[in-house]
Amino acid sequence: MSQTEFDQLNEQMLVKLFEISPDAATQSGKHKPYDLHLPHGGFKRLDDTLNLLESWHKEASRIADSAELTPDQGISLELLEMSLELQRFAIDDYPMWKMYPNGLEHPGWLLFLMAVREYAPLPDRVEGIVSRIGELPRYLGEFRQRFSNSKPVRVWTEIAIETCEGVPDYLAHLRSFSQDSISSSLLAQMDKNIAYANEDIADHKDWLKGMLDVSVEQFAMGREKFAKLLKIRGIDYLPDEILAIAEMTIHELKEERVIISGRISPDGTPEKAKQIVESDTPDTIEDVLAVTSSETENAKRFLIEHDLITLDHEGILNFVKTPEFLSSAIPTAALMMPAVFDKTQHGTYLITDPPDKADLRSLWNRAAIINTVVHEAYPGHFHQGAVSNSKPWMHQLPHMLIASDTMIPAYEMMEGWAHYCEKMMYDHKFCGTDKDALAMIEFGLWRACRAIYDVELAHGDVSIDEMVEMFVRETSTTRNSAEADVKGFSHTPGYGLSYMMGRKMVLGFRKELEHELGQRFDEKIFHDQMAENGNLPFHLAKRAVRSAMALR
Repeated sequence: MSQTEFDQLNEQMLVKLFEISPDAATQSGKHKPYDLHLPHGGFKRLDDTLNLLESWHKEASRIADSAELTPDQGISLELLEMSLELQRFAIDDYPMWKMYPNGLEHPGWLLFLMAVREYAPLPDRVEGIVSRIGELPRYLGEFRQRFSNSKPVRVWTEIAIETCEGVPDYLAHLRSFSQDSISSSLLAQMDKNIAYANEDIADHKDWLKGMLDVSVEQFAMGREKFAKLLKIRGIDYLPDEILAIAEMTIHELKEERVIISGRISPDGTPEKAKQIVESDTPDTIEDVLAVTSSETENAKRFLIEHDLITLDHEGILNFVKTPEFLSSAIPTAALMMPAVFDKTQHGTYLITDPPDKADLRSLWNRAAIINTVVHEAYPGHFHQGAVSNSKPWMHQLPHMLIASDTMIPAYEMMEGWAHYCEKMMYDHKFCGTDKDALAMIEFGLWRACRAIYDVELAHGDVSIDEMVEMFVRETSTTRNSAEADVKGFSHTPGYGLSYMMGRKMVLGFRKELEHELGQRFDEKIFHDQMAENGNLPFHLAKRAVRSAMALR
């Protein structure tokens, strides 16, 4: 009975969570009546969420003390505790909510999600879009109250101003996108709400410009707090250990780059090899999208033909150019994951158009496209997201709480899996040329550099400019791309290290299982289990996967 009581409690609390955060409901695939509303824009939302998590955890722990939970329920309870600790950290230890003034980023992302994720007929989705556009002035007014007695970070304020410059154009795009599919009365309401919102966005932009005068340069949380954040996430490595691993990884990858470059270019230099690889680049971002779509189908066929993973879900993946107002948050590519409660597993593959042709060649040459397809689509994020949605929704609780003013959840499993897949597919000869190897090495250097500036910026030991210089020096990327990457990850502490460290954890775990199981180790089963448990923090996924494989 207590197991049933535990599940009933979670369902009741989910309703309360979505009442506080209707945006989380939309992202998770629960739409009515939530799609019509934005959350409170101020501190109230964070405080209400904290109070809910505290009462939820207290009652869930009481139930757990009275009877044995199932393994999945045990994991759910641990995730609830982690979510509570991350929420406390975001409020008390590192109050991003009164440091990061980009009030339009999250609502803008939400409007974009509703436009591209086909969970309902377009007129129904536009009704929610129109309603939420109408609530933007209220939301932004509440948001500005956060800074009554605090000062925003300067670089993040500059990013917020850029967002303000891009959102009105996106609202105009939404109108053009919708006008032929909705009633005249809804279109009239859309025009009214957009005009009202644009007025307030202009006022919000002026407010941000004024806040620049009182903004601060420093945003580091410090060594002690960063170590605490990693501990909450279940990461066993100390920050200085992560730095040492990243520096060693860069050294090893640069040695590999010299060897591979010698096989690509007659003169053997990485610079010349890079030019050869970049000579095969689509002409426009639209061509990049088309090639990405084609290579995604190739990856799916390869996985099936080589029996590397089970592909039995009917997922739909769209390929979309990143809206300009989101480009600071998505410097290269991203995957909008399918929602756990939506019947159709619908994902959106975002590709950012860089500012000039040199950046296009650097980011989106054909070898880079193929490597990114493996990471973002199959068997990486999209596949992992679709199959992991078959697990209890409580396994995604930390992801439901994501906002621009909270701590990111334990992404080392998701990013580690996708990064692992790059090498795994290369080893199986899907992308097995020297050009593919060079692209994979370059992305590996990116991930190691991200780990370095993640730790160093959190510690306060370096400036953003110093990390941009390091990025350019250690990789072959352009300064524009490096600056976008460092600034984009600067307000998500703990994310940048998730790629390199996650891959290290996945590879290490695979070796452990190969040793423990011997000839009973099955690569396909390992891949299936890692994908199925992809929403979990690594230490919990490791437990679930080990248990499942031991039973086979």
